[in-house]
Amino acid sequence: MFINRKGLKISVLMALMLLLAGCGPSDERLVGPYLLAHIDSQKDMYLCYELPEGNCVGRIQKTVFAVGWDERYIVAKRHPDNDRKIVQYFFLEMEKDSVTGPMTEESFHQHARLLGLPAFSKTIRQLE
Repeated sequence: MFINRKGLKISVLMALMLLLAGCGPSDERLVGPYLLAHIDSQKDMYLCYELPEGNCVGRIQKTVFAVGWDERYIVAKRHPDNDRKIVQYFFLEMEKDSVTGPMTEESFHQHARLLGLPAFSKTIRQLE
C-alpha cells in the first residue's frame, strides 16, 4: 500500500491547527485595548487590556456578566468565581488604566452619580 507522507504530514498539521484554534481565547473588543474575554468557558469571563503583541492582561477577574462603557470609563458587574449569590461592581478609568472596586451596588451608584459613569449596556444573560 502506498502512503503519501507529505500529504499525511500536511493533513496532520492542518488538524492540529484547527484543534489549537479552538483552544484560544474568545474575546470581544469593547473599546480601545479593552476586551471581554474567556478561555474555556463563559464562566471564566473577565475584562482585560490587550498588549501590542496580543497578550491580554486581566483588569477585572471572573465572572464578569455585565459591562458598559463610554469614552472615559468601563463599568462592570461580576460574580466572583461564578458565585451568583454575590454581585460586585467595578469601574475602570481608561486614561489611567485604573480599576476601582469591588464595591457594593450602593457605593457604585454613589460613584456613578458623582462621576457620570455609563450605564450597563451589555449583559450576558446566562451568567447573570
